[in-house]
Amino acid sequence: MKKLPAFSILLVLVLLAGCQETEMPEGKEVNSTVTTPLVASISSVGDLVAGKEIIIEASVKQGKEVIQEADEVLIEIRKSGSDERTMLGAKNIGEGKYQVLHTFPDSGKYFVIAHVTTKGLHVMPEKEFVIEEHKPSETSAHPSSDFSIEFFNNRAKAGQKSDVEAAIILDGKPLTAANVSFEVWKEGSEESHFIKAIEKESGKYQNKVSFQEEGTYKIQVHVEKGELHEHQLQTIEVE
Repeated sequence: MKKLPAFSILLVLVLLAGCQETEMPEGKEVNSTVTTPLVASISSVGDLVAGKEIIIEASVKQGKEVIQEADEVLIEIRKSGSDERTMLGAKNIGEGKYQVLHTFPDSGKYFVIAHVTTKGLHVMPEKEFVIEEHKPSETSAHPSSDFSIEFFNNRAKAGQKSDVEAAIILDGKPLTAANVSFEVWKEGSEESHFIKAIEKESGKYQNKVSFQEEGTYKIQVHVEKGELHEHQLQTIEVE
């Protein structure tokens, strides 16, 4: 039997090594994982008018999953042309939503940035707010004494969502197309959160409210439309 030259043996080894390298597809790694991007969006509740308090809300998702407990959500507010920034810590109101209350002191263009951190990820969506100048009206902020809020809620239980509804009447007629929100807090607590109400029927505004534990809760119904700004406080018992 003839012995192979040393050069031939070396060539065979090189070819075998090349075959082994091609077994792993290019760009693939063992135990590699793909992280679903974190997505946040910014919205507001209320009229964008100087001197009026509004709700600024950040909604946070990762794919189809809402982020119920983000590590940190901060809302940064800066007026165009200014280096001065305001940083506000957002409150978690559930269902992946985080809110702050803010009043823009002057008219003009503002930039609002949500700084969201969770699961080692960080996103900074930005939205431009154009704040209009407040124009005093000849009518008062409470233009009619014939204003009423009729409040309804079903039996509230801790850990469950409860339907809350407010029927709003102005001058004997349902008040339509108003900005209505429910401010909710537990009695004795300094923390509250806002839930935007949706007009389901003419003058009837509804949404679901979650109560985390038993006890006495307060719900302040806020109503805004034009120069009208009314509110009414309700008390409910959660079992």
